[in-house]
Amino acid sequence: MTTNWEQQYLEDDTPWDKGSAAPPLIEWMDRNPDLISGRILVPGCGLGHDVRALATLKQNVEPIGVDISLTALEKARSIQHVGIESYLVADLFTMENAHTEAYDWVWEHTCFCAIDPSMRDKYVEAVHKILKPDGHFLGVFYLDPYDDEHPPGSGPPHGSSIRELETRFVESGKFEILECYVPDKSYPGREGLEQIIRFAKK
Repeated sequence: MTTNWEQQYLEDDTPWDKGSAAPPLIEWMDRNPDLISGRILVPGCGLGHDVRALATLKQNVEPIGVDISLTALEKARSIQHVGIESYLVADLFTMENAHTEAYDWVWEHTCFCAIDPSMRDKYVEAVHKILKPDGHFLGVFYLDPYDDEHPPGSGPPHGSSIRELETRFVESGKFEILECYVPDKSYPGREGLEQIIRFAKK
């Protein structure tokens, strides 16, 4: 069943929103304070917590949050800016040609696990298309979101595996892995269930 994201935000039915930026992103930024710069796209940004976290970086950064929910972005825009972050109502899969090879980085947090797994190869293609030739794709992947209330096949969120990510991103010939590790910091309940991966576009 397709999720109506706009309706979810209209009804404030957003259990995925934890009210703060992803702990693995903050951890990665602390470890690599000078590595990320330029235009950063954040697909499925919701209320923009990760966008604002990226905007706090001291170097030249321009984070752009994208979401298909107008209500989500209206709420994001109502929160005090911390830098030159901006928000765009758009669908990652149908971005206009102006976005082709327009971004230095893409930060992935909840978009990949939210879409139907049948769309994942198209996701890889979309990210590859919008990144510059020397662009980087950094993400935290929720590998195992399942429990008694959310069995496999009932998502979103939809789980994945390191093997699947290698197949879709690396064996497709579109990316290579530069780093891959289990983050020390996670939202409560996700400890040890996530993976940080940084890819370089090929």
